[in-house]
Amino acid sequence: MSLNTAALFGRVSRSRDQPILPINDSALTKDGKPAFYCVHSVSGVAGTDFVHLAQRLDPSVRFFGIQAPLSEMRKADFGGSIESIAKHYTDALMEFQPQGVIHLGGYCVGGVIALEMARLLTNNGRQVGLLAVIDGAPENTGSSMSRWDPRYWLDVISNLPNWFSHADLVRSKSFRSLLTSLATNASAIGWGVLGLRRGEKLTGGYSMDGIMDLSIYPSEHRLFINRLYSALFSYLPKSYGGDIVVYEAKTAPLLYSPQISRTWAQFAPQSQVVRIVGTHIGIMREPYVERVASDLERRIKEWRGAKNP
Repeated sequence: MSLNTAALFGRVSRSRDQPILPINDSALTKDGKPAFYCVHSVSGVAGTDFVHLAQRLDPSVRFFGIQAPLSEMRKADFGGSIESIAKHYTDALMEFQPQGVIHLGGYCVGGVIALEMARLLTNNGRQVGLLAVIDGAPENTGSSMSRWDPRYWLDVISNLPNWFSHADLVRSKSFRSLLTSLATNASAIGWGVLGLRRGEKLTGGYSMDGIMDLSIYPSEHRLFINRLYSALFSYLPKSYGGDIVVYEAKTAPLLYSPQISRTWAQFAPQSQVVRIVGTHIGIMREPYVERVASDLERRIKEWRGAKNP
């Protein structure tokens, strides 16, 4: 599948009312190759999220995206909790693949949904192989440092060289985008001074409106995004003892430290963290996504070879 064809496919996929979507050509076959299922980001869209990653994976891995169906997205309660949306996707996945090992992953909020899905699958007697989390982490683990902690600001300061070298806005040389980014980050610091977390509203709850541009989405889609983002902060993760690899972007936002590796190290000490050059968005695109794809592909093949000789 060429990049142009894949990109067009990704756009068209938004209108497909099904949760599991084939992203690469291999996913259109049923030849016994291992399958990898990856849950969407906070946008709810899988096709465009994973086009570059799927293209970089070897054809020996069938790549499927898990996305929010439009008919469900329009419901006022869909995405209202991580547990409920994970159950919806888990039920669909068990029906889609009735037997065999399931390799699962997720990007951003999708990584947290995938964590809950892995637990549900295991509880239903299904074997989960690799759980791959791409730059995401649970929020309610008690492991995050306060903005008043000097170590937090040490992280922020140490991130500056990476940001100026690899931030997407800097690389695009868009002065307007750069100013917007600075304003957004400064605003986040202001909310932090008031004791609010990133995206938290004074009136209660959380919103993505101040973090990303939601104007490109229809109103019902925007409501879903904000519901799902708010659900991330309500979710209380339970223990999971399976294999986890966490891909963390080396470049954080300018004035914010997401502390992804620290969170996973304390919440799931068995997890392995792989740091990838680039930003949260950049590691899913060229030229950085190749590192994610090659490592993920190797781990799926090694897992299959070691546990299913």
